[in-house]
Amino acid sequence: MRDGVNPEKFKSEVLPVFLHRVIVPVYIPNLKEEYYRNHLEVFEKFLDQLFKTINPQTTAISLINNNSCEEISRVIENKRAAIDKLVVYQDNKGKVFPVLQEVRAASEPFVTVTDADVLFYKGWEEAVFKVFASCPKAGVVAPLPSPALAFYENTAVFADNFLLGGITYQKAMSDEDGDLYLEGMGNDSLLNRENREYSWKERQYVLTKAKAIVGSGHFVATYRSALFKGKTAIPKIKFKNGLEREFMDSLSDEKGYYRLSTLQTYAYHMANNLDEHAIALKEGGENLVSEDLIRKAQNSKVSPFSFFLRKLVFRILKRFFKL
Repeated sequence: MRDGVNPEKFKSEVLPVFLHRVIVPVYIPNLKEEYYRNHLEVFEKFLDQLFKTINPQTTAISLINNNSCEEISRVIENKRAAIDKLVVYQDNKGKVFPVLQEVRAASEPFVTVTDADVLFYKGWEEAVFKVFASCPKAGVVAPLPSPALAFYENTAVFADNFLLGGITYQKAMSDEDGDLYLEGMGNDSLLNRENREYSWKERQYVLTKAKAIVGSGHFVATYRSALFKGKTAIPKIKFKNGLEREFMDSLSDEKGYYRLSTLQTYAYHMANNLDEHAIALKEGGENLVSEDLIRKAQNSKVSPFSFFLRKLVFRILKRFFKL
């Protein structure tokens, strides 16, 4: 039987409220296999830059430990004070399932989902939220130029803007940023465009009013969390090509939002090795995003056209104008 009253009821402590949450799934099972051999250094660099470049007054971190090895788990515990929410699974649940568990429950209006091998640059939050603030129809924004993904789950932006001149085809991404993207992804062909006059490195589709490149990937991207609300379907298996597209990437276009990315590079894909660029980068603590900017970014609109009509218009545009 209860004796007395729970003292917590009388504390009246203020509940911290954040506007942005960074969600990080981590699965590094060992440091012995060749693929994972250098992951400890990569992961430590990732955490160091993430902590330095977010505004702790507006942004919280949720880290999902997918049963990583002891060395990685020890690093996580050592950084526990900077992690708002730590989720620990007894076995690897894959990426999509545990991320869905977190983004669907998030109270923050924005969530960034990032792999644990991304190198964040100072100012990345500010750059991302400037795009959201300038374009209420932005649903997903990546902190690095992603022109080769312009057509990926992105019918709304073309249906709404192309015929009205809101999208230009020009060189907005620097060669240096293009080279960084290719170096990080480890594939020199990703910016090629077969059967087209210009490569993605030479010209990109740009949403002029937002000063943003059309297209976004999913190894790091910021989403309006409303995209995930009301969804209950979950993947039946841990890993499969297309899971991220089915459960995450398709949501923005279905609901009439755009997938965009910043004109400049604010995040670099380190993959499984620290290269010279990653080792040399030692920045952070400047250009922290303001609460006012994130609140301004909350204003949202969607495409006025139905998903069926947008898909039809997009197919016609691609064929007639040879996009």
